[in-house]
Amino acid sequence: MTEPATILLSQVNGHGASASGQTSCLDLTDSNGRRFILHIPRLLEGDFLSRFEAAAMHAAEMRGSPSHADVVNAVLAEQTSFVMADDGTLILRTKTRSGVDIDISFDETTVRGLRTLLDKLPSPH
Repeated sequence: MTEPATILLSQVNGHGASASGQTSCLDLTDSNGRRFILHIPRLLEGDFLSRFEAAAMHAAEMRGSPSHADVVNAVLAEQTSFVMADDGTLILRTKTRSGVDIDISFDETTVRGLRTLLDKLPSPH
């Protein structure tokens, strides 16, 4: 079996979100100098980060060396909270150990669904 193609990153130019807010975007440059944008659908952000962390740790274990803590720690969450943007958008904000804030915006449909679910919960009193 041959090894899959590998993208060697040389630089992270920036990060943000698509105009619709439906994807997180990473602006990257590979080791050949090609620049590209990686789009991560908002519904897969948590899955992407946890799989990235797991893959880094598994690879380190297979080669018998410690994982690159700076890479793995970059995606580990330290604090997660809900915030409200100026336009009323509900955002789940995760602060990573590397100091990067990852914001996941919820569209109005998701917020309505969350309100409905919360309204169905019995009162704690």
